[in-house]
Amino acid sequence: MLFKIKSLSLLCLLPLLVFGQSNDHSYMAPLASESLLLDITRNTDNFIVVGERGHVLRSVNGIDWQQIDVPTLSTLTAVTTLGQNVWVVGHDATILKSTDSGATWRLQNRNIELEKPLLDVLFFDNNHGIAVGAYGLFLRTQDGGESWQSELHAELLNPDDKEYMDELKQEDEAFYQQELLSILPNINRVSADGDTLYMAGESGLLATSIDSGVSWQRMDIDYSGSFFDIQRTKSGRLFAAGLRGNLYEWQLDKWQALESGSTFTLNSIVSVDLNTSIVLGNNGAIVKITDDKVKFVQTDEGKSLINAEMLGDKLLAVSEVGIKNVVIGTSAHE
Repeated sequence: MLFKIKSLSLLCLLPLLVFGQSNDHSYMAPLASESLLLDITRNTDNFIVVGERGHVLRSVNGIDWQQIDVPTLSTLTAVTTLGQNVWVVGHDATILKSTDSGATWRLQNRNIELEKPLLDVLFFDNNHGIAVGAYGLFLRTQDGGESWQSELHAELLNPDDKEYMDELKQEDEAFYQQELLSILPNINRVSADGDTLYMAGESGLLATSIDSGVSWQRMDIDYSGSFFDIQRTKSGRLFAAGLRGNLYEWQLDKWQALESGSTFTLNSIVSVDLNTSIVLGNNGAIVKITDDKVKFVQTDEGKSLINAEMLGDKLLAVSEVGIKNVVIGTSAHE
């Protein structure tokens, strides 16, 4: 997400002495549940939330939260769960794994010298998964994260760059590989709909894969800004959301623009039920999509909403100021 990259990169400038502990462990903060939090997931046991300074929090009921000590101080940007296995990714190409629903964690990957954050993670089963991030960063594991292999996906290049890169590859393969590492777009989100994968990123990047991400096909769209999410919802509708309130739906084999009612950046798409989807954004933006109606509302607090899970008839959202309960379709919040 643009919010992640711009806002969180500032954290790297803060001296570690401010946090009072080493880079090997998260910062245990009394008010961690009110800090900058960037992703949330749930399994049969509990909710798991991640964010700045290595913050990982768990809750059984979505009300009472416990911060868990983890072996990193890096900002954590995304979390996914499969049964009791949980993976978290973040800055410094950090990857953490828990095998007990987030109670204990160990470090699987870190590469500070790479200077690229991971921004999302997705597992197909307990062994096979992918993690993606800035400048086309793409890692794959076949052993549950014990080892990760880097992949370069030139098919994700912006079409405007492809001719130049094809010529460069013929002239100088080594320089081509080097240039590819710097010119590939940021990958902000990956999601799955059965065997089909979807990807959203900068420079109008929307792509799909039917072979677990081994190869990708860019989807044509008349928009060159960044996308931060793409999801197939419970209703069967496919949405993509991004910068300046841009919201699209895949209809009749092409992307159609929807009027979101806002120019605030849209961060995440949450599938509520067979009829309703919610899109969360900066400045407290909430876009409710029901059938053919799109309604924009804004929280009174006006803080950026990053992602959410359903909790009863409310959204349990992570935001720039911690965990929030958001009433769907109104401006009420707690």
